[in-house]
Amino acid sequence: MADSSDRPLPLYSIEFIFLIFILFFGFCNMSVFYSFYSYLESLEIAAEWRGIIVGLEPMSAFFLRPVVSVFIHAGNALQFLRISMILLAGCLCAYMPTVSLPGLILLRICHGAAFVTLISAGVALLVHFIPREKSAQGFGIMSLSSLVPYAVAPMLTEIAIGHFQNEAIIYAMVSILAVPGIILISAVGSRIRNMVAHLDAASTIRPSMADVWRNIRQAPVALVLMMNLLVFFVYATVFYFIKTFVVEQGLGGNVGMFFAVSMAVMIVLRTGLGRLMDAVSKSGALAGLAFFLAFFYALLPRIDSFSKLVIAAFGYGVAMGCMLPLLNALMFENSPKQFQGINGNLMFFMMDAGFFICPMLMGNVLSLGGGYTLLFTICAVISLVVVMLAVFLFLQRSNRIYE
Repeated sequence: MADSSDRPLPLYSIEFIFLIFILFFGFCNMSVFYSFYSYLESLEIAAEWRGIIVGLEPMSAFFLRPVVSVFIHAGNALQFLRISMILLAGCLCAYMPTVSLPGLILLRICHGAAFVTLISAGVALLVHFIPREKSAQGFGIMSLSSLVPYAVAPMLTEIAIGHFQNEAIIYAMVSILAVPGIILISAVGSRIRNMVAHLDAASTIRPSMADVWRNIRQAPVALVLMMNLLVFFVYATVFYFIKTFVVEQGLGGNVGMFFAVSMAVMIVLRTGLGRLMDAVSKSGALAGLAFFLAFFYALLPRIDSFSKLVIAAFGYGVAMGCMLPLLNALMFENSPKQFQGINGNLMFFMMDAGFFICPMLMGNVLSLGGGYTLLFTICAVISLVVVMLAVFLFLQRSNRIYE
């Protein structure tokens, strides 16, 4: 079992593979909402409410994840996994009859709650099937469960919309993916219950808030959480603002190529370089990649041709393709066993925070007259802060202060 044997554990266990696919089906259910803003426009929802409604789902995740992460543990995660998958399917079907503003507000909040519960329960279980010595590989593969749906869903959805002319029908149709998810949950249930039976009691009960705060205040845990927040802040800057920047540079028709190239590079690296990332110093490698990312942001304002855009996309994919699995692996390795699931979900909370805070702050920078050069310079400086934090963590680990 994942916690009772001293033998080297295989990464690709049945439990690990099934849980990855369960998360994959969960992310598939969310990846079709890239065009939700335009769908709200077709419903003639007032312009001032559209952005709010779109943001309610990630906002729900932002506020609920800390609570859910503490409440869900290995002992009850299987039940939450099954219930949240069913609720997620129900929310998707509810988009067809729901066309009023109050109904959409309530639906988006429920949708976000179901999704954050599903992911939190999946992570709470998955960490028990990732061998410590293969943590970068494990989290790299886990990240594919979200990358692949967001890479292919927009293209497939556009084809489907051409036939059905209604996004709500597409949302309802995607709910069918909950069926294989529920089947996998049932199929792996007995194996997970067997694993849970061999866990320490501390891993199967909800920890006290005092224990949670004590865990977060550990220097390595706090450092990795801060680095994750900063990395997702600069990541969200590209996600939200690269299109308007590229349009301003006269390359508007090529923004899709930036995302296609960077996403392809991320997928390839996380699939093929996991062993290498586990073999090197993770904090040292993270420092080097953060410095490379700072260099990328410093040069980004100089993009003025298609070829430079492709090169930038490749470099961005290299940095993010390796940094995020390394961050999750560092958190995994620096977390006490009973807090690995909680800390893994807190990493998602920092992701939520980055995507929540970034558009507000960076949008204000632009609205106050700051240009994209200033925007990306801020990102370069933030990346250098990540370098310093990673070096500090490297020194702490090298001196064996935190084991």
